[in-house]
Amino acid sequence: MGSTIDHARCDVEREFACTLRHAESCGALAFWTFERELWTKLLALGRALVGLFLARRADRPGKTTYEHAGRKYALSDSRTSQLGTRFGKVSFTRPIGRRVGRSGTCDLPVDRDLGLCAGFSLGVVLAMTRLCAQMAFASARDTFRQSHEWTPSPRAVLRMVDAVGDHARPFLEQISAPDDDGEILVLQVDGRGAPMITETENQRRRCPHRRVGGTRRHGRRLRRHEHPRKRRAKGDKSKNAKLAVVGVIYTLRRTPEGIEGPINKRLIATFESHEALFVWLHREALKRGYGKKQTVFLADGCEHIWRLQEIYFPDAEVCLDWYHVIEKLWSAGECIHPEGSEELRAWVGEQAARLRKGTVLAVIETLRNVYASIPKTGPNNKGKRERIDRILKYLVENQSRLRYRDLRRQDLDIGTGAAEGAVRNLIAIRLDGPGMRWSRGRSERLLHLRCVLLNGLWDDFANHLAARDAVTLRSSPIATQTHAAKRKEAA
Repeated sequence: MGSTIDHARCDVEREFACTLRHAESCGALAFWTFERELWTKLLALGRALVGLFLARRADRPGKTTYEHAGRKYALSDSRTSQLGTRFGKVSFTRPIGRRVGRSGTCDLPVDRDLGLCAGFSLGVVLAMTRLCAQMAFASARDTFRQSHEWTPSPRAVLRMVDAVGDHARPFLEQISAPDDDGEILVLQVDGRGAPMITETENQRRRCPHRRVGGTRRHGRRLRRHEHPRKRRAKGDKSKNAKLAVVGVIYTLRRTPEGIEGPINKRLIATFESHEALFVWLHREALKRGYGKKQTVFLADGCEHIWRLQEIYFPDAEVCLDWYHVIEKLWSAGECIHPEGSEELRAWVGEQAARLRKGTVLAVIETLRNVYASIPKTGPNNKGKRERIDRILKYLVENQSRLRYRDLRRQDLDIGTGAAEGAVRNLIAIRLDGPGMRWSRGRSERLLHLRCVLLNGLWDDFANHLAARDAVTLRSSPIATQTHAAKRKEAA
């Protein structure tokens, strides 16, 4: 291996000299051109240095026989392959461990000691995965190529996301409570659907595109003719969405100037079910002081959320999201006043003031009078009466949660703005883009990766994985899991 090290050292010296000449002989170039060419040469120098490092690590003396995972191996021949690094692909030669007494089974001890991930460095895997958590896979590969002048294949990118995503939720669950938390615990829950791939579409995508004459445009037209899109029946889902449930947990601190916060806001989410989210949120709340601290729970009018709140957070002070209720009042007011009129604005303002003062029964009585004042017959009257009736039932069912006066007197939150923003940032921006269709397994992994990213914990996550040599890439991406949304019954 000595000659390999000497050769690698010569490569480093050659690339360094080339870079130095470039800096000294490019006085007439525009800086943009100089900088672009310099970056290419610095990447080449980096590859040479990585090659020298790998040659020295492969040349380190070691035992000719060793044990790993309860099996005996003996070093025999060597293997040369390309290693994907942040500087580019580097040729890597190292010894192979052959299973003693067995044929065909081999081990790569140097790769394992270096923490390599099936032909890629951990730095490449984490950088690529972070980009995929921020943007579409194709955009992530293009962004990676812009700075590294190479990019992993689409298949390799999926393997990276699958492997790193496996560790995201266990990492989030093992994080301890912050030391500087506030005295008031706030919990918010909301949800949003992301489009999932159907079995029919999955089968179509698995079939290779047939070669046809003419342009690619003509090929797309032919596929549309062969697979026409059926007109949806009433109640059919256009997006085939699977609901992701998002939980937000943070604290507020009392100060002489008033309430300060949010403090140490954390996001968690899952596509599994409402109850799965509540089980996870309950564990996080116990870490943050639920049962010992004043706790406020906020959500919209979803029945599943409030049913589970009574089970998992019975001691919390509950509050129905203020903005959802106000939207209901605007909808009700449009049944008796023209849209956009001053009369409508004044009517909604009067009802909102009553809610803030705690006179909920007065608002309910007003809506009952509005319902009674609308004739049963006449243009649009049936729809108006049905709308008022729905809003009345909504307010009556949630009457005990309209605690705006009590919470505002304590300067506490009455709106789910944090949860609404979390839903948008976690799901809408990344998982609900044009043309996206997700597999259930990969969408769950990517959702947890976005939780790590948006919680500001990515560097801690990377250090956590590096310290444990935990990332192992599968030989192929995980199998696609299809989803069929439940058909909504027509009214």
